[in-house]
Amino acid sequence: MPRGRFHTDQSGRKIHKLTLLKMLNERTGNSSFKYLTKCECGTEKVIGYSLMTSGRAKSCGCSQYPKGKDSPNYKHGLSQERHTLRYKKYQRECYDKHKYNLLPEAKQSMVKAQKNSCAICGYKFGQKSGDMHVDHNHETGKVRGLLCDLCNRGLGYFKDNKQSLANAIKYLNKE
Repeated sequence: MPRGRFHTDQSGRKIHKLTLLKMLNERTGNSSFKYLTKCECGTEKVIGYSLMTSGRAKSCGCSQYPKGKDSPNYKHGLSQERHTLRYKKYQRECYDKHKYNLLPEAKQSMVKAQKNSCAICGYKFGQKSGDMHVDHNHETGKVRGLLCDLCNRGLGYFKDNKQSLANAIKYLNKE
């Protein structure tokens, strides 16, 4: 591979998605020659030769941010609406499906069966943002129901240990 003072003009060569059009009289910080390149997308850009041969510059930058359905960040058009309620609802649905294998229809039927309230204390959901939590068995992963924040934390602090909860009930009955 030609380098340094023995470098010969590589115009016409294709490296990754870049075609070298013309060698320029400029150099990069590490004394590599700069080339006017043309990407497969049609963009012309000046890039250092060493960046291309080392693989750090494989395109003009277009492959870093793919658009459309090929993009890993494609969110069915909702990605433009960041921080809206509709987008947050979409994120919650994706999280529930991924973490608990809980589809939105199944969650909605649970809300309806529990009359839109906590399964333990009866707190009505929707009074504040983020007040509904999915309760699940940490060993099996099976969803048990929907709880308010305080009840969900309480079970978490007791580590779902039935004996500890029974002891807490006995303690509270001492009064």
